[in-house]
Amino acid sequence: MSDPVLIAAGAADLVIEGVGTALRRAGSLLGRSDLAALARDGREELRRRGLLALRRHARATESHMELLARRAGARGSGRGDA
Repeated sequence: MSDPVLIAAGAADLVIEGVGTALRRAGSLLGRSDLAALARDGREELRRRGLLALRRHARATESHMELLARRAGARGSGRGDA
């Protein structure tokens, strides 16, 4: 058999195995009595991960105090207090 056929068959087998594993895990989750708490924990984890991802990839904003200091420096003292 040719390599592309073997690679495609291997990839398909991997996908099928992954789907089967996911279904088995989902079935075991549905049998848990603390499913609501587990869902809350999962939601909170996703929210925190999203916040970290946004902080990591978003442009950093300037803090309020840095902005005020820059404006004050740009204006100068005005009294000759050098």
